[in-house]
Amino acid sequence: MTRSRARLAALFTSASALIALPLALNAPVASAAPSSYSVSTASAGVASAGELALDQSRDELFITDNNARAMSSGGSNFSFSKYPVKPKVTVFSTKSRKVVRSIDLSDQPLGMMLFGPVPLLPVEQSPDGIAIDPKRGRVIVTNAHANGVTSFNMSARRVTPANLLSLPSTHPMGVLANTATGRTYVALNNADKVLILNTSTGRSIGEIGGIYHPSFLDVDNSRHRLYVGNADYIDKKQNFVAVVDTRTNRVIKKITTPSNSRVKVNPVTGDVWANSYDTGKISVIDSNTLQIKRTIETNTTPNKLVFDATRRLAYTANLQKRTVTVLDASSGAILRVIPTGAPVHTIVVDDRTGIVYGTQHMGGNLTIITPKG
Repeated sequence: MTRSRARLAALFTSASALIALPLALNAPVASAAPSSYSVSTASAGVASAGELALDQSRDELFITDNNARAMSSGGSNFSFSKYPVKPKVTVFSTKSRKVVRSIDLSDQPLGMMLFGPVPLLPVEQSPDGIAIDPKRGRVIVTNAHANGVTSFNMSARRVTPANLLSLPSTHPMGVLANTATGRTYVALNNADKVLILNTSTGRSIGEIGGIYHPSFLDVDNSRHRLYVGNADYIDKKQNFVAVVDTRTNRVIKKITTPSNSRVKVNPVTGDVWANSYDTGKISVIDSNTLQIKRTIETNTTPNKLVFDATRRLAYTANLQKRTVTVLDASSGAILRVIPTGAPVHTIVVDDRTGIVYGTQHMGGNLTIITPKG
């Protein structure tokens, strides 16, 4: 080979490497799935564990005690509690794995529980959904059956009537505190709208209408979008994920999904995962086209879903199946199904340690899933 031809060959090789570099950078990265998990339990300090939220900066979980005098899953399908009703939120240390304090929510006016469309039964403001804003030091809980929202300081020991925002006949469900904007979004299932609160004050500053029976929410600040699932419990005819422009508070699209889908933005890919509790399907929505690009069949009952961005994993809490499913957050492949021995209701993951914490439905304990290897 002549010297000039050798130089050309070298230039070609270098150019090929430069062209391939962006492709390599954009190639899917395999999830760092643990080789095994251990499952343990710890007391949550509640009669009936509802939802929970993790404050990584303080190594604390905030857990709602959703024990209520009566509980309903829609219409006349209701049950009565066997425990004394003492509305509260407990604070659990992830370091000591013990409840370190309790926030008393009992000093609030009673709300009226709906039986069908009719408010009939006075009930305590028992919290169910929860969101926290560590930046502003605030906790916001939804009291679904009493039709109220309570907002208070993270360091509080008790609340007063002034902490309550009464929302008669609305059945508030999912709540999301957007720390980037200081806004909190509350899904008012019976009112067909999402309420917008000032997180610092807990007071209403707006609403988003035109969303039939909204349930749970998540936000993508980079795209100025709020995603809202819906729960058409009775007829199950209107099933969708609503896409809201957070700059205008207008619904820009409704994406048809399987019934009772709950949304979570995937921090690994930017896509939106909508897990259907009713069907076991997860609809993966492309964040650019807002079209469903993949459906994952879990063959379970995925009540809630969370992402571990550090390890590129997703977890679903399968309430009825008493399992937690581990998925690859990039491909959606099911990697493992973990038996929990208890009906896990809501989960969070500490992406520093990879540990998953879940509340046990209508029970007083937490399920703690620890990765090994």
